[in-house]
Amino acid sequence: MAQEFRSKEAVKIYSEGVIAEELTLRPVLLELLGDIRNKKILDLGCGDGRYSTLFAQLGAAVIATDFSSHQIEIAKQKNTHPNICYSVGDVSSGGAGPESQDIVFANLVVPSLGQVEKLVTLFSVTREVLKADGRFIFSILHPLYLSKEQDSYDRAVDFHPESYFKEGTLFHSEALTKAGSTMHFEEAHFSLTHISKVLKEQGFFICLLAESLQVPEKEMFLPKYLAFECIKS
Repeated sequence: MAQEFRSKEAVKIYSEGVIAEELTLRPVLLELLGDIRNKKILDLGCGDGRYSTLFAQLGAAVIATDFSSHQIEIAKQKNTHPNICYSVGDVSSGGAGPESQDIVFANLVVPSLGQVEKLVTLFSVTREVLKADGRFIFSILHPLYLSKEQDSYDRAVDFHPESYFKEGTLFHSEALTKAGSTMHFEEAHFSLTHISKVLKEQGFFICLLAESLQVPEKEMFLPKYLAFECIKS
């Protein structure tokens, strides 16, 4: 799972901020979240805490967890807030806590899972911790992320089309940071059909699918990311 984040140097590079994600995905996710004042949010795979901080500043109480101790270390240094509780933990192994959260948020966690079974565990654990009317908001890599027509800000480098329906297929990608560095990722591919089936099996209803934005001035035209808004069914 997200082997690159076991490296302290890679975590440092990622903390520079991925250009494409910040410009095209972040606005979509924040719009899906809406008004989160006084909401309890579990930020799974919180990374360096960039979203956790935004949530706290908008009035939410945040529990933020990541399997990488290096990520949590940076989060505690760069993105502190009295409304955030950080911890090291791997939600794909189960045991995320009691049923109490208004929202579970997981930004680009699914592509980091690496195994089909961990996708089931992620969705199952998410359902367990959500309130009866809770929402699950998460993002994945858009199928068009795999296109050869993608720009170079964030793109797949060795995905083979014949593997599209081989769930959990691993491939590599690279993304540019705001500081001009190149971040290298190992990704796991899951088809939209499979993700939808697992959500249904784990008791979720998909309310909305939202694609990431175009940024014409940077010649970003094909969507790179896809956000889901789901509720417990």
